[in-house]
Amino acid sequence: MKNFFRVLFYILAAVYPILVFTLLVVFKLPIRILSLCIVVIAFGFFLSVTGKNSFNKNEKKALDWRPLVSSVLFLIAGVVCFVTEQSIFLKLYSVVISVTLLSVFGSTLIFEPNMCFRLATMTDKKIIGSSYEQQVNKYCKKVTIVWCAFFIINGSIALNVLDFPANHVAGSIEKEYYCSAIVVLG
Repeated sequence: MKNFFRVLFYILAAVYPILVFTLLVVFKLPIRILSLCIVVIAFGFFLSVTGKNSFNKNEKKALDWRPLVSSVLFLIAGVVCFVTEQSIFLKLYSVVISVTLLSVFGSTLIFEPNMCFRLATMTDKKIIGSSYEQQVNKYCKKVTIVWCAFFIINGSIALNVLDFPANHVAGSIEKEYYCSAIVVLG
């Protein structure tokens, strides 16, 4: 059951922007119902991550904090959305993800090694100490800068989408296609 919730949560997290757009705009689902669904799913994932079956009694290992933070963020967004009845908290997901990834990738430009170089050396252990290590590092730094630019553009577009009210379709099909394209990017 624990793995079921974990897989379900990761699938829902991957399609979250599309799901929120479809449920709020296309099906016009009330914000409170959608926020309750998000709270229930996030709480189920939280329990699957922190449950007593998550730990082997013979093995002492640290709790992985990333799924815990993800579930807590979804819980907070769902509860705040439920209380305020504002859909903006549900739409901030793409912006938060873009800002987080920008800060992670951007910080590695200042504090070496950069993210792409780290990923490259994890994949190919021969890079470190080789004659072409500096060339790979320079190339990976350029790729990291390109990723940072992508996260800036993606976050800006996602922030721009926040201006579109969820219940305002207004006969303008361009806005729906625009939102759909942004959600797929985000």
